[in-house]
Amino acid sequence: MKLLSIILFASTLFLVACVPQNQYQAAINERDKCMQDTAVLNSQLRMKNSEIAEFNKMVKDYDAQIKFMQKDSIDVHNRYDQMVKANEQLRQIEDQLNNRINQLLALSSSENQQLREDLQAKSDALAAKEKELNAKEKSIDQLTLDLDARSKRVKELEDILNQQEQIVIDLKNTIDKALAGFSSSDLTVERKNGKVYVSLSEKLLFASGSTVVDPKGKDALKKLADALKSNGDISIEIEGHTDNVPLKSANFPKDNWDLSVLRATSIVKILTVDNGLDAKRVVAEGRGEFFPVADNGTTEGKAKNRRTEIILSPNLDALYKLINNK
Repeated sequence: MKLLSIILFASTLFLVACVPQNQYQAAINERDKCMQDTAVLNSQLRMKNSEIAEFNKMVKDYDAQIKFMQKDSIDVHNRYDQMVKANEQLRQIEDQLNNRINQLLALSSSENQQLREDLQAKSDALAAKEKELNAKEKSIDQLTLDLDARSKRVKELEDILNQQEQIVIDLKNTIDKALAGFSSSDLTVERKNGKVYVSLSEKLLFASGSTVVDPKGKDALKKLADALKSNGDISIEIEGHTDNVPLKSANFPKDNWDLSVLRATSIVKILTVDNGLDAKRVVAEGRGEFFPVADNGTTEGKAKNRRTEIILSPNLDALYKLINNK
């Protein structure tokens, strides 16, 4: 810079000595301008040098960062190599495991097949049991419904039977009261098989071998008829019975069977024609000697067998209807 100033000064002196005044002045001006330009250039040069220094500092920092990154890259690369090696080892282990698994599968394929077959068989058996259980549950449900229906039916039957039983009890009490004045040797009243049995002896009703009812017997039958008129639902069966002694008369009746029938019809006529019972309620039957209640080998037994039984049965239409409807 100083050398440049000296050169310029010498040039100026030389120009002053050699050139006119106006040219000198122009040279001076030119010199000043050059110096100003030089100052500006020097200032710019200093700025550039400062920028260059800053840039060099940045370059230095970048170099340091690059070196760090290069080192870090090397570390990463080393770690990557280690991971590749570890991965290869894992792959080898996986291959070994797969080979072992394949060996085990190959060795146990028959066992697995057997297990699958057993499992399928058990599954089929379970499904069959479940189906059977469902069927049984449906059957149980149906049986429960049937049982409920039957229980209801039994209850209805029991109610009807209890009603019938009570009718029979009340009927016997009524007959006992109506025939209370007669001796037990002449007649008996008992309840059995859901019916009332009035058994009248031969001596109360008939003379030996006769079919005509005595006045005392007619009185008993009238009391019986009066008691039965208020019980319109009672069916009446008249059964004539004899002992086993053959009849001596050659006239009608010819035998015990005829006698038992005629005696039964005689009583029916007294109950219906003489005492007003509905004939549709009464049935006459002859049993002859074939339904004895005692030994025909004794006099007492024969006397008991010569009897007329009046069987009183309550109306069972409600019971029959219930049975038939179910």
